[in-house]
Amino acid sequence: MRIKKVLYSLLFLSIANQMFAQDTIKLKPYIENMKTVDVFIEGKKYNFLFDTGGAETIISPEIANTIKKKIYGSTTGFRMSGEMIKAQKSDSISLLIGNTKIFHPTVGVWDLMSILPKEFPKIDGVISLKSFAETILTVELSKNILIIENKTSAKKAIKEKSLLTTRFANGLEGAELNIFIGIPKQDNLYWFLFDSGNSGPLLLSNESAKIWNIEKESQNDNPESDFIIGDKKLKIKPFIRDIIYDGVLNFDAISKYVFTIDFKNKEVWIK
Repeated sequence: MRIKKVLYSLLFLSIANQMFAQDTIKLKPYIENMKTVDVFIEGKKYNFLFDTGGAETIISPEIANTIKKKIYGSTTGFRMSGEMIKAQKSDSISLLIGNTKIFHPTVGVWDLMSILPKEFPKIDGVISLKSFAETILTVELSKNILIIENKTSAKKAIKEKSLLTTRFANGLEGAELNIFIGIPKQDNLYWFLFDSGNSGPLLLSNESAKIWNIEKESQNDNPESDFIIGDKKLKIKPFIRDIIYDGVLNFDAISKYVFTIDFKNKEVWIK
């Protein structure tokens, strides 16, 4: 009887641990504020850029060829400057991120190093928010961690956070995933890309800069401005760029807070 009780206790603890388990994924420093993450594909470790503004998860042509995946088709994306990026695709690829194996029906195939300076350390691909589209994800850049929540931990994760006004965008072909946060100004909402890959300053379009009273020709001397993100007031120095969005949040802004993203319900919470 005692043996049975011990076995039942161990079984209960095992189930409880699974219920409360979270997968904490560590981010590694790259250039400036950019972060990378270890990704395993068919047992081999690769170095991927983590980019919340990346829209599509990407592998290099080298990886696709190594794992003998067909590269096909064409897909078009745009950088915030409006520059067109053409890539191809591969299907049915599983990525191990942390302890979580995530199946991707399709990923982009493109050599990110083709647009990076030659002296930058090698990047094998990009992990975008699209990789976590079936999860609830907490992003805590100040601690260099991502947390894939389970049902139990997710309730706790959003308990003391406030809900943001957001848009989830899926791109020209319906295959991407970006998040935009609505920031109020003068009775209107301006939509800012949630972009951890923006290692530079928070950006305003030429049109938005007029609303925030920022002068392009003297932006190096501009003071900090207020940006209302949910119940938070962010004071930060913005720069003006000719971009295709109202604005783009940067790593510095995102790292000041903890965000929990419920992709299924299209909700973003902030603390």
